[in-house]
Amino acid sequence: MHFEQAEDEISALNTALGASYAGLRSMVATSGGGFALMTEAVSLAGMTETPVVVVVAQRPGPSTGLPTRTEQGDLNFILHAGHGEFPRLLYAPGSIEEAISLARRSFELADRYQIPVFILTDQYLADSIQLLDNRPELTVYNREYEVFDDSYCRYALTPDGLSPLTYPGLSEALVKVDSDEHTEEGKITEDLNLRVWMVDKRLRKGRLLEEEAVPPALFGERNAGVYLICWGSNKEIVEETAARLQSEGRSVTALHFSQVYPLTPAMIENIPLMGKRLIVIENNATGQFAKLLKRELSLVADDLILKYNGLCFSVKELYDEVMNRLSGDGGTK
Repeated sequence: MHFEQAEDEISALNTALGASYAGLRSMVATSGGGFALMTEAVSLAGMTETPVVVVVAQRPGPSTGLPTRTEQGDLNFILHAGHGEFPRLLYAPGSIEEAISLARRSFELADRYQIPVFILTDQYLADSIQLLDNRPELTVYNREYEVFDDSYCRYALTPDGLSPLTYPGLSEALVKVDSDEHTEEGKITEDLNLRVWMVDKRLRKGRLLEEEAVPPALFGERNAGVYLICWGSNKEIVEETAARLQSEGRSVTALHFSQVYPLTPAMIENIPLMGKRLIVIENNATGQFAKLLKRELSLVADDLILKYNGLCFSVKELYDEVMNRLSGDGGTK
């Protein structure tokens, strides 16, 4: 493994893209202000279909905000960062175990679908320390490449949108990439019909990503009357809060999303959410994930519990907040 401290975040992501083009698995890590500088290179990854993993440890903004505190305020930013339309994948691990497993998955899917993959953490999770009794398997695998001849087309139009990927010097294949719209061979073009075909080719990979979706984790009974919905680092806090409520005989369960985009109906098809009371818990001021659930899955939150003072929830605090929400319906026994 090679670590490079670049002079700035613009260089960091462009360096990672260069390493990926040369055949290496590549990752950068930053926070909100640094990611703002990376957005042009994010679009470059989208156009050149270069695999890369980007870790964004969220902290309160705007600007430098509270640089040593925690928040979940960058979901919308990361989801929409970059100009143009191209597929992407967003994970938000809720524990150190998930951070390890989802990081591995991020590299695998970035390679397989030739896209940028984002891992959303925050100061709370990034600064966490935990001893793992049964740690995930840590074997690292290299990319596998086919060998192509001199007829190789980096951006060949294919039914599933996946063009053949290799790197320079492996064979007689000439690997051409272009940040402009390009032909199948990788040469710049302004052919308007080809432009449409290339956009459609890239977007077709989004349908494959939907088939790879990680379903949310359920903690409690499926038929509970109240669902506490969370994403990212709130997982264990919400899980413990739900367990306390369940021990008191309350009809409450927790639902944690470690994949926050894309969201697909298949992810929740076995979870009976219709007619249930949905309480979404987030560390931001506007309920960004609740709005995404509504937009993508037509799930409308009945209540929001939001905290954005720079600190994570405590279990007692969250328990009290949930009880306040439930007090108007007799405690939801």
